[in-house]
Amino acid sequence: MEDVKKLIGVRIRQLRKERKLSQEELGYKSDLHYTHIGAIERGEKNWSIDTLVKVAKGLKVTVNDLLVLPSKPDEIKNMKKTIVAAVNGSSPEALKIFFDVVSGINSIETNLIIQKKQKK
Repeated sequence: MEDVKKLIGVRIRQLRKERKLSQEELGYKSDLHYTHIGAIERGEKNWSIDTLVKVAKGLKVTVNDLLVLPSKPDEIKNMKKTIVAAVNGSSPEALKIFFDVVSGINSIETNLIIQKKQKK
């Protein structure tokens, strides 16, 4: 699970820097303390689905954008290996948490798509 936290943290930092936001600015926009943002970016802090939703809103992206795989084949291959290694080395309790997180993200994405369609 540690590798997943780091991968998502790196992605959040990348998106934040692309938008030329400081951790303090993203914290303000996300309704989170800037030290919490920093800890998430470094993979030191556990995050919840609610936290990912807040960060996504602060960055003006979807939660899926926080989890999107890189486009280069080697990067994708390495990321898959990292995820598989993290899952394989996890306890049953950690696997349940990982499954719940992924299921929650899929549910949020589905709801966002439905909401967008209803607004049209």
